[in-house]
Amino acid sequence: MSIQIRLDKMIYGGRVLGRYKGKVVFVDANGLEGELVDIRIVEEKKDYLVGNILNIQEPSPQRISPICKHFRLCGGCQWQHIDYLSQMRFKEQILREQLIRIGGFKQPHIMPVIGMENPWEYRSRSRFILKTVSNGFALGFYQAGTRDVVDIDYCHLLSREMNEGYAAVRNVIAAKFDKFQAYCAVEIRSFGDGVLVFFITSPKFHPSLSGVAQGLQGISVIKGVHQLVVDKNQAPVLKTYFGPAISTYSLEGLSFQAQPTSFFQINLDQAQRLFSQSLRLLLPQKNQWIFDGHCGVGVLSLLAAREAKGVVGIDVAISSISDAEKNSRNNGIKNVSFLCHTLKQVVSRITTPRFDSVIFNPPRDGVERYILHWLTETKPARIVYISCDPTTLSRDMKILHQGGYSLTVVQPVDMFPQTYHVESIAVLEHE
Repeated sequence: MSIQIRLDKMIYGGRVLGRYKGKVVFVDANGLEGELVDIRIVEEKKDYLVGNILNIQEPSPQRISPICKHFRLCGGCQWQHIDYLSQMRFKEQILREQLIRIGGFKQPHIMPVIGMENPWEYRSRSRFILKTVSNGFALGFYQAGTRDVVDIDYCHLLSREMNEGYAAVRNVIAAKFDKFQAYCAVEIRSFGDGVLVFFITSPKFHPSLSGVAQGLQGISVIKGVHQLVVDKNQAPVLKTYFGPAISTYSLEGLSFQAQPTSFFQINLDQAQRLFSQSLRLLLPQKNQWIFDGHCGVGVLSLLAAREAKGVVGIDVAISSISDAEKNSRNNGIKNVSFLCHTLKQVVSRITTPRFDSVIFNPPRDGVERYILHWLTETKPARIVYISCDPTTLSRDMKILHQGGYSLTVVQPVDMFPQTYHVESIAVLEHE
């Protein structure tokens, strides 16, 4: 069935919402609010329809031509067809709508999105999937909604040095690789004036990477090549062919290291803004104790420790806590301690002292309910919650608000231009 509708608004997840004969219609990400489009219905449910755009009858003035030839086929970007100022406006609009609809806040105080001067070439790390295909190899990103690999020769979100390293990897793989039937990905990370290359493989991957590493060793932009064997039942195993495996970064006058299995933000310019804004909103004081859940390699813990009496950082990843402890020593910061446990394991043992402020930077699933109830019982004066998903952010804000907290401000930071993803910093104060 084909129908014509006017698209009403952008929604989280990359799709656009319209209506037809009283039913909500979810349209693919190629649309823009305000556009009149012809769509083909691909799924029909009792309360809603799902459709793909066949033709745009009246395009939006915010529509622009994507610069990437892989756009729409590759699942890495969703919003290259939208001018950047409108992208930021839509992200603020989506965040506001989620906080109102899910969180129950009538008028959430949302600051303008902190964007980028150049919303391209911002990724300092990216992972590409390598697969054997009939005519050789495909190296790139998954096609949206599938496990098919779109063969990518250049990505406009990667820094120039990363694209240079990626091109070298593609050439060497084409010349040196044997066919295989196992999981293999290639992760490239910026490293000073060059890049590090990691082949992420399953235990069933048996081809030797020695020839590939040898072919990459003479390329100036590539500073290291490694293999990381991952198994869900065991700790990852690192094999080094040459060069360092640890990435190093500088933020707010401190230096940080991150092992291959440790998390670090991929947009370093925006990470600087995210962390500085988070610290400004945290308002650490010399007489305060601060709790940092999901501390990673300790960036916010160490930044806050310079202003606070003491900080306790928690993370479940062994490598992240190991990095955090080394970063603490390397920066000469002593009033911070790190624990490798789940948050539930830690907070269930805490009695006194109560923390003055709390930082959370959870994964997309948000903060588990047990921890939210712990917060409403212990009542730290201020909570700074960094979120990468406005849906789970809104859900958690509602629980904390019901537990006696006021949502004072939300500061969006555009960590991922050309995509629908929304990063934000929410600040709560106990009433």
